[in-house]
Amino acid sequence: MSAKPKSSRRLWPYLAVPALAVVVAATMFLGDFTAADDPADAGRGGSELPGSQLNESELGTDLQPDPTELHEQAQDQLQDQLDAAVEDYLSEIDNENLYVSLAVSDEEFTLDHEGEALHDTASIVKAEILAMLLLHYDSVEDIPDWAMYDLEKMIKDSDNDATNSILFGVLDGHETMREAHEVLGLDQTRPDETERWGLTETTALDQLTVLEQVLYEGLLSAEQVEVSRELMGDLADSQDWGVSAAAEDGETVWMKNGWDTRSNMGGEWVVNSIGVIAGETDEPISISILTGGLPSHQAGIDMVEDLAQIAREVIDTDPYA
Repeated sequence: MSAKPKSSRRLWPYLAVPALAVVVAATMFLGDFTAADDPADAGRGGSELPGSQLNESELGTDLQPDPTELHEQAQDQLQDQLDAAVEDYLSEIDNENLYVSLAVSDEEFTLDHEGEALHDTASIVKAEILAMLLLHYDSVEDIPDWAMYDLEKMIKDSDNDATNSILFGVLDGHETMREAHEVLGLDQTRPDETERWGLTETTALDQLTVLEQVLYEGLLSAEQVEVSRELMGDLADSQDWGVSAAAEDGETVWMKNGWDTRSNMGGEWVVNSIGVIAGETDEPISISILTGGLPSHQAGIDMVEDLAQIAREVIDTDPYA
């Protein structure tokens, strides 16, 4: 099945009131009532209970926790853990120019650290272009061989020439990029004023939406989703870094990385990674990590992988335990 599974990873251990407690309480109450000292009181039929006592339905309602409230408390607990872990990690890095955002979701919880801060996409925007190319044709079989070849180069090798070939040779160039943000439902993603696709601005939370739209049925058909998964799950060795660092042995990973350097910022690097871990299970984990102000490409890779592991560790924590 290509549709995104709904996670049932965590049980709700506090949702049921112990039946024994209710039975004991009811038994004690009825015993006291029937053994009343005043025969007149004991014989009243259909009279209301004294105001200091609760009927059985009220007792059950008062003792049973509200599921929504429990979930909100668990969400807040995990969010606090993520913020603390990221801030602790960043406090050890001496770089006043550094800026970092991340978002992680396992369907039950969605967490973020500076998740609405704007970052340059660099090549992770190619996941959007992938979706638009797939939507351009009526079916996967209609995609010309040369376009499929460029699509593979764009995703697997992150080839910029292949990207331009697709964006300007098949699609409608920068107009397609503006349209893509709307089609995919990216509320905070916007094109650069110069309309260079690598300078598209986005947020970590919007990139979770990109992963949802590109890798699961809905916007795309099952057939189109399989193309996305095949390409994003089989990157070239030079692209094998980033979100995948948080995967366990044997877990499927679908991802896209991006990086760029800014000469007008003294050669500082932008290094990003988005992806889904364990995508073929009932418990997929989507992660997006956006960074900037880094001294080198390798420094960015190291940081993205550290942050991916932090995000995975927090989202795997059971807040109900």
